[in-house]
Amino acid sequence: MTNQLELPESNYSPTEVKKAYVAILITLLMIAFMPILLRISGTSITPNATIFNRFWIATVVLGLWNGVLIVKRRSLPSPTETLQNSAPIKLFPDFSSFLLLLILAIMFVGFQLFWAWSLTQTSVANSEVLHSVTPLFTTLLGWSLFGQKFDRLFLSGVAIALSGSILLVANDFSIALDKLEGDLLALLSALFWAGYLLIVEKLQTKLSITAIITWICVLGTFLCLPILLVARGELFPHSWQGWLTLIILGMAIILVQGLISYSLKWLSSGLVATILLLNPILTSIFAWIIFSETLNLLNFLGFFIILLGIYLTISSEDTVKSH
Repeated sequence: MTNQLELPESNYSPTEVKKAYVAILITLLMIAFMPILLRISGTSITPNATIFNRFWIATVVLGLWNGVLIVKRRSLPSPTETLQNSAPIKLFPDFSSFLLLLILAIMFVGFQLFWAWSLTQTSVANSEVLHSVTPLFTTLLGWSLFGQKFDRLFLSGVAIALSGSILLVANDFSIALDKLEGDLLALLSALFWAGYLLIVEKLQTKLSITAIITWICVLGTFLCLPILLVARGELFPHSWQGWLTLIILGMAIILVQGLISYSLKWLSSGLVATILLLNPILTSIFAWIIFSETLNLLNFLGFFIILLGIYLTISSEDTVKSH
């Protein structure tokens, strides 16, 4: 991405870059705990209903938050000075931005639905392996659609991290015709997630992070409605524990998307996708601590290879942006 990311050195902010790395690490911790909450929610309602409820809850929270910000701005004595210090929230983007937001929402909803669907049609190991190719899709799509260029160090790091991710679940991975549909769904999920990261990166120059997240949640809510009309099952939980879980999951959408969007202001989408390969490591460690699951030598070798790959991608000059 040399032609895209090489900007004047005077605009480079080491502090902001460090904050971006912290943001993506916090995101990893949150994502690692997500399966536990999804499993709890799945005991009372369907996965499709869980996704729908997450979106509308997040939409309500963001609507209230945007309302507070608008009222606060109107009450300030000097709006000109305020606008200089903080970019306004564009609640109604132009047509081209709206199309990108619609595609972004489709990518985000599709990513969740295809991954949840793949887990019912194939093994968790197969789904993890195939979903770990997201950095590959991000790199290929960034190169073919947006003209991004990558140096050898970055590409080597992506390849090494990807091989380490595959090695983590190599013992449980299997190739079978009866799992082909689930495997294809997992690949589609990875493709949609890669598209999501690239489009968020593209929208950073047009809209604020709050506006992007708000529109994703609003559009995501409406996109889920046709699926709920076709699918059967309980739409809402019947216990306060179920509602509490959904509220936490809804807030998680806001926080995870916000942190990822912030990190994409300073880090390339390819690097972010590669760093997110740390998620299986954290999940394995949490499973070892909480559920006393065993870790073998192959797991630790996979951990090391992923970390080596991420180190190489971070070392590349093409991964950090200037503003």
